[in-house]
Amino acid sequence: MQAGPAGSADARPQAKPQPRVRQKVARPDGPLKRQAQRKAKHEGDLGLDADATSGLDAGVPPTASQQRRAAHKLALEAGILSAARELFAERGADALTLRDVGAAVGYSHATLYSFFHDKGELLARLADDSLRTLLTRLQGASDGAASGGEAAAVARAFVNWGLQHPHDYRLLMLDTPVALRESLIAGLDGLIAPAALPAARAAALWAGLHGLVMLEQGGLAALGGAAARARRVEALLAGLLATR
Repeated sequence: MQAGPAGSADARPQAKPQPRVRQKVARPDGPLKRQAQRKAKHEGDLGLDADATSGLDAGVPPTASQQRRAAHKLALEAGILSAARELFAERGADALTLRDVGAAVGYSHATLYSFFHDKGELLARLADDSLRTLLTRLQGASDGAASGGEAAAVARAFVNWGLQHPHDYRLLMLDTPVALRESLIAGLDGLIAPAALPAARAAALWAGLHGLVMLEQGGLAALGGAAARARRVEALLAGLLATR
């Protein structure tokens, strides 16, 4: 065999370099991803996942497991609201935190986001409960009053409730959720409707009562104790309702 021409080995095409393969290194999960994972886990534990409710949405009777999880969810929601109500009555809206509410029911505060979008939504639920409680109290005062004295009885009950529940009163009267404003106004006006007060006098009555409650809460009109407060209420009613 004859040897090839000199340099023929060098004339062969060179192999192309292979592209460099980058090794993927798993990055640690960030705080947002960890929060999402915790929320998903909580939702699964509480029966808030899609599988637990898909049967209900499709009109299929819920399974026993879905019923148990739904019952657990309702019970937990009731417990959250109860704990929030207790902390709210003690501290007020500004000092209330979802973290403290979650700790009170033995869950991470991330669980509460499965029930409430934020603290504002939780406060709106508390405000709705406060409004129903207030209107029930005032309706009872009106029902128990003598004929013609309904508006005065409602006014006295309004002041007493406001002083007994200062945080609820401020939440309703100063930071009323938009969705409750019409119900609040309609409910209060409806309770003094039997007095047939002109609109201007009805507005003046509520303004006077509100001012009295705020002064009493601030300690600016608290001199003289309950007896002096009762006299101030009666003087206000005498001027606006012509009561004696």
